Amino acid sequence: MSEIEEPQVLRRDIKVLTMKLLSALKEFYTFKELEEMLGLPYQVLWRYTNFLTTPEEGTARRILRLIREKRLIESALERNFERIKSVSDIWEVVKNIGFLDLIAFEAMEALEGVEFDAVLAFPEESGVLGAVIAHWARSDVCVTSRLVSIGEALVEYYRDSSLSLNFLAISKNCLPRKGRVVLATLMLHNREVLEASIALVKKNSSTPIALIAVFAYPGENWEEVLRNRGIARYRVFKYVNLPR
Repeated sequence: MSEIEEPQVLRRDIKVLTMKLLSALKEFYTFKELEEMLGLPYQVLWRYTNFLTTPEEGTARRILRLIREKRLIESALERNFERIKSVSDIWEVVKNIGFLDLIAFEAMEALEGVEFDAVLAFPEESGVLGAVIAHWARSDVCVTSRLVSIGEALVEYYRDSSLSLNFLAISKNCLPRKGRVVLATLMLHNREVLEASIALVKKNSSTPIALIAVFAYPGENWEEVLRNRGIARYRVFKYVNLPR
């Protein structure tokens, strides 16, 4: 991307995008640090992050350019990734809404030019991720559940890591029929779970077009698995090999 380009999905919201991104970044940088890196008084930044003042379009573009040039998003994410030494650490990281906002912003860039109707989050622990991505994309969100009544749901079975039979389910009205759907998950670790989520989308006569995963175990060739199922766009933020 050139220095003045913004994600196509969000281009019409350049001012709001800038305020939302600054609000997320303040979870990882002090106002003094942002003042020095972005060349704006901290009082102005405070007003932007609290949605009290809207930046001019030229100012918003310059802020986004500086954020990219100085790799503020990448540094913030990497700082959090370095904290992960066990699976429990993952939950400590993803509970920060600012972290998920940065993931969603980066996801929008990965999906630049892709039109979609809904985000399907799987399994249910990934619901907050799906909701944040859907909020940034102005799309609907659907979260798989183990509590939906079988008679009122679309269901797909799979084998979990212990080889026990498990299932993903969604309400029949959760996804738009014949819609375009982005899959979202906090942890990509079981190919059968991924395949079950893809099958759920197709059962609704919809098309899975992309995948966003915050973490993934490196044991599978995820790119090949996705390509074989017709999904060409995907983004995995961090591969982790942790004790399960």
